[in-house]
Amino acid sequence: MSPDQFISRVYRESPHIPLTDFIYWSLDLLQQVISFDGAIWGTGHIESRKFHTQATVDVSNEIFTALKNTLDINPIFDKLISSKGRAVDMSDVITDDKFYQSKLFKECFEPFDIERILSSIHLDERSGIFTLLTLYRYEREHCFTLLEKKIQSRLLYHLLSAYSHRQFLALNESQITSNLSTKNALCDKQGIYHCIDPAFLDVLESDGCLNEVKKFPWPIDENVNQFKVGSLIFNQEKLGDLFRISVRIESQLDKLTNREQEVVTGICHGSTFKQIARQLDLSLSTVSNHLYRIYLKLNINTRSELVTLVKKNK
Repeated sequence: MSPDQFISRVYRESPHIPLTDFIYWSLDLLQQVISFDGAIWGTGHIESRKFHTQATVDVSNEIFTALKNTLDINPIFDKLISSKGRAVDMSDVITDDKFYQSKLFKECFEPFDIERILSSIHLDERSGIFTLLTLYRYEREHCFTLLEKKIQSRLLYHLLSAYSHRQFLALNESQITSNLSTKNALCDKQGIYHCIDPAFLDVLESDGCLNEVKKFPWPIDENVNQFKVGSLIFNQEKLGDLFRISVRIESQLDKLTNREQEVVTGICHGSTFKQIARQLDLSLSTVSNHLYRIYLKLNINTRSELVTLVKKNK
């Protein structure tokens, strides 16, 4: 596959790839342009230089721990930052003679049979998020060529552009986010925003919850699907290493029980009492009682008022 064919496919097909699969799918494509034996794709924040998300292809995930433990003696990271997106071969930073005798090689790369390393990094200056793409080869004689370095430098930009667009599409893909009053963001486990609807920040600011640091103000617990802070209701959904966070302001409809909300849905769809009773496996009198309590809770008296209220909260 040529680089141009890769670029065409990654833009054309990425909207149809689940966000959780995008990195692995795109690396499979990349392997058809540049041959490699293993690869990593990681993101983190430039201040800590720690990886917040981690993806590997044909190399153990433990490579990220090894990279972290040898960060102080690894010269390639600073070179990548100063190279502004250009791919860097480890042999460009340290000679082979020194590298293969070094503590860095013996502790970080040799345990994983890694012999050749080609890395590129992208830094978003506004958010401080860096994305590292590194390709590995397991044969020392199989060096990366100058052409391959140029190709990787070029394709990283398009990979990240397609990934950014895919994240944007993911903001509104769940049933939770179909409510127009719901605003959304994608962040990692540390709360760093990777993609965000500006209105999400507006909602937090309106409730006095917006902090000066550009990250989600509360700890992310992947075992919690919904939580409430003040008048704000949050839902979260795990998408690989990222989390889709949805926020909305509490409304009158939140006073209703799940069953009452199901009755409301039936009413708004134009269903009769008999149809709602059949759909929910309830008696007609039970549906009528539910509707009576709904009217009391919402301080309304008619179906039309109920439908209007629901529309206002969408």
